[in-house]
Amino acid sequence: MEKIRREDFFKKMAIITVGAAVAPKLISANSLFDKFISNSNNEQKTVINENAIIDLHCHPSLKMYLWDKHLWKCHNPGPGTNEIAMQDDVKQLSSGYVKGLVVAHYLLEASSEKEWNLLKNFFPLLKKVLPKLVDKIEHEDYSNFTQINIMIDTMESQMHLANQKQHKIQFVVARDFSEFEQALQDGNIPIAHAIEGAHALGRNFPISERRTKDPSVPKGKMANVNETDINERSKFYIQNLEALKMRGVCMITIGHIFKNDIAFPTEGISPDEKINIGMSWEFSAESNRSLSDIGEVVVKKMLDIGIIVDLTHCAPAGRTRVFEINAGRANPRPLAFTHVGAQKVFEKYAKGAYPNYNYYNVSKEEIIAIEKCGGVIGVIPENFWLTGCDTHIKGVDAKTFKKGIKYIIETMLYINSVTEKKEFDTVAIGTDFDGFADAPKDLYVASQLGDLLKQMGDAGITQQQIKKITHKNAERLLQKGWGKQ
Repeated sequence: MEKIRREDFFKKMAIITVGAAVAPKLISANSLFDKFISNSNNEQKTVINENAIIDLHCHPSLKMYLWDKHLWKCHNPGPGTNEIAMQDDVKQLSSGYVKGLVVAHYLLEASSEKEWNLLKNFFPLLKKVLPKLVDKIEHEDYSNFTQINIMIDTMESQMHLANQKQHKIQFVVARDFSEFEQALQDGNIPIAHAIEGAHALGRNFPISERRTKDPSVPKGKMANVNETDINERSKFYIQNLEALKMRGVCMITIGHIFKNDIAFPTEGISPDEKINIGMSWEFSAESNRSLSDIGEVVVKKMLDIGIIVDLTHCAPAGRTRVFEINAGRANPRPLAFTHVGAQKVFEKYAKGAYPNYNYYNVSKEEIIAIEKCGGVIGVIPENFWLTGCDTHIKGVDAKTFKKGIKYIIETMLYINSVTEKKEFDTVAIGTDFDGFADAPKDLYVASQLGDLLKQMGDAGITQQQIKKITHKNAERLLQKGWGKQ
């Protein structure tokens, strides 16, 4: 029998392991359940529920871009992270519980290779076996901007094809709020482009690399430079920002899992998932940094031209600085947290187990600040960020955290209790569907949103208040934050 080298043995085992993990999902998502939607002219158009949501944060373009998934095909998602199967497709959106989408285009950060031990170990093999997939990870330079535009192009092309292949629902790309509003009035589903992670604007432009080596200056800041110099160093980021604005981008989540040239992150991956991927970085007091000098210029420009600043994933010090910048404007803009929980509710269940992770969520002071600027907080259907507990956390009753709707509603009620008016003017919904979020058993696809609406009513939230939560607040955010003042 021919002997196999140790190196070749581990490569073969790696391929077998990856294949065993991924192949069943690919088969179930593509071969067994991916059927074309009927193109019959007798098909009746979906009637949108009067309380249907405008989802402030979802990611269908991510799976289109990475896995070549198709919006018009049926998929087989389930509770959990759904790494392969799409959660938002024509079948699910035809349930009538979604009336508009803010699609966050997310370019997978290159730091994943360096920070995630699992990916680090497999990366040399992936480069050989799946070079095209590896090339879809951010390039960490000016071409990040090209990559994000390819992702936007992919989304728009699939919308066009989906409209041709079926008649139940029709998608419309909205380039500004008036187009978004018109699509809603016509009974179509408007899609507004958004970006998750300011690294999509590019990284490490040569003119931005001239940073101080003075240890007394906070990281991300530049010493002994005037405003003109900072603006000069920021010009490439601003050019790309303005180009995205012209494409119709309505919002940018300035921070994300890893630091970029604009903002610093807080925790964005639950502790159990970090163990699975072998990620050791943890948010701490030393990690809590404000915006970079370039970040300040970018945020001010976003507020000037009408791109909503999403504070989700941003370190608390950076969030505080954005609130300060916005409050100093003659006409403050509404700001947003699009997919978070509340620190108070998280503390109730986690009982101090994950204090650094809780900075992902909004504090009482931030809820007050959001109300003051007319912004919104989108509640995420992911139990760890709502409660600090889920089915993966050791030492808790997993059965208690299989379902999540009751924790979503508890978080909504708490956020409202902190506000001055207490009329649910600050609460919205951001599902994070298709973003690899660990969705609960009772809310992992759009067709289950009807159960959320029912339980909101059972909790004493009035029909008028439900409309605010599901779409009215989101419409106000888009109207006042997206475009000219």
